[in-house]
Order: sequence, then C-alpha cells, then structure tokens
Amino acid sequence: MKKSLPLLLLIPILFFTCGFSKTPNDETRELPILMYHKVLNGSKGKYVVSEKQLESDILRLKRDGYETVFMSQVIDWVDGRGTLPPKPIVLTFDDGHYNNMHYALPLAQKHNIKFMIYPVTAFSAHTERTNDANKPEYSHLTFAQIGECARTGHIEFGSHTHNMHKFRPRFGIAKMGDENPETYRRTLLDDVRTSMDLIEGSGAPRPQTFAYPFGKFSRNSREMLLELGFRAFLECTEGTSTITKNNPQSLHRLKRYNRDGSASTDTVFNKLIQSKPPTTNAKQAEPNSQTCPFVSTPRPRM
Repeated sequence: MKKSLPLLLLIPILFFTCGFSKTPNDETRELPILMYHKVLNGSKGKYVVSEKQLESDILRLKRDGYETVFMSQVIDWVDGRGTLPPKPIVLTFDDGHYNNMHYALPLAQKHNIKFMIYPVTAFSAHTERTNDANKPEYSHLTFAQIGECARTGHIEFGSHTHNMHKFRPRFGIAKMGDENPETYRRTLLDDVRTSMDLIEGSGAPRPQTFAYPFGKFSRNSREMLLELGFRAFLECTEGTSTITKNNPQSLHRLKRYNRDGSASTDTVFNKLIQSKPPTTNAKQAEPNSQTCPFVSTPRPRM
C-alpha cells in the first residue's frame, strides 16, 4: 500500500498538466492569403475578377468558417498581443487599383469583412498628376482615397514599393547584376521609404507589411526592409503558411494564392482545403531570389 502512494499522488499532477496544457493550435495558426488585383465587371482573367466572383468568394469563406483579418492583427498575435480567430484568412489586393475601392469596398461594408491593399504609390502619384482619377478600368487610388479607405475600418494598407514595380532596369526590387551593393541598398530604402511616407501622409497607418513586386527579391533585401520597420513579407509562391506565437520569422515568407478570375470559387477554396502548410516554414533557407510563377504588369494609363 505504501509503494502505491507516490503513484496516487502523481495522478492528479498528470491530470492537471495534461488537462490544462496548451495545444499546438494555441500557439500556431494556418494562414491562407488570397491575392487579388483588379475587380471589374464584364471582364475577367488571370488577374481580374468580377464583382459577382468576389462576392461569391466572400460568401464561401464565411460559409467555411473563415474570418478575414488585417495583417496588423496577425502581427499582434505573433507578438503575443490580441487574438486571432481559429480560421483566419487575409485578402490582399495588389497595385492599388481604384476599382478595389469602387467595387470591393462596398462588398466589404455589406458583408463586414476586412482586406489589405498594397498600392504602387508612383501609380497613385501619376493618377493625381494627370487628373485621371475615378475610372474603374484604369485609374489608381489617389492619396486622398487611400486615407478615405483606411478610415472606413475595412481596409489596411501595406507597401508594394513607390516606383519599383517594373521589369527594367531591375526586376522588381531585385539587385541588378553589376550594381554596387551600397547603391542598391540606398536605392531600395529610399524608394520604399517614399511609399511608406506617402501612405502615412494620406492618413493611413504607416505600413508594417511588404508585398514583393512580381515576388522578386534578393538575398539581403529582407534584412534591409526590416530596418524600415516592416514585420511581414508577402511572396507569390502558392500555399498556406503557418504562423507561430513569439516567432517573428514565421511572418517573413508568407505564401499567397493568386485569385485567377478564370477559376470558380469552388476551385479556389478547394486549394485552401487541400493545402497542408509545411511545419518548417520559418526555417526555410533564403534563396538568392524568387521568381513569381505569374507576372502582372498593371500600368497607369498614359
């Protein structure tokens, strides 16, 4: 009887430990990110969805139990502040097309969802300079419209560079082959800082997240951008990422699904269901560069 006493004392301890210990789901989240570009009626393609398609996507994500979140919420959760729903999802719109405000914002207000916009601020400056705003077919958001969108509470802004959404002389933010490293560093930081200043100057919060133009980057570009205060980096590689509390590096290589307008809502969401994020997401080796599996070249109307 005496020999069994230590075991009896151990049972409540084991019960308490097992019953109240955190599960992996308390510390990690799968984070699917859908990447949109243009929203236009009467037109659809690899980088264009219709208003009807977007609403279909919204209804499906709600039906499947997803809840849209801002990237700032994701960052706060990783830092140990705030909460995330069990099935978070981020909707991103690249390049800052005016049709995002014209068509997507009313749907966000109607269905009470959130989404991100990553404007190329040189495109916005061109729209203002040419007085060619408010055309869903080709205009980009003006800076006044960026501030207006941010104040709705449905849209958050990240950076997509000021004027580096180009193929030449460099491919996105990638270092040119014979470019002096210090020249590259100064060029990249000056350009991206300009985009951050312009977005903040519009009345929106200063961006914390960066979307690589064309998914292209160089070996040291992320470290440079971290100096500007960015916390999360969005790629073009398709897949679902795993984010982890108290692991800021889990935000450094976030995958996204391009929302191809030629695909149905069911096809898009079947990808999310079938995708299994790698458990080593945060420990992936940093490649010299990444080439996006697709190329989008939205340009302002000249």
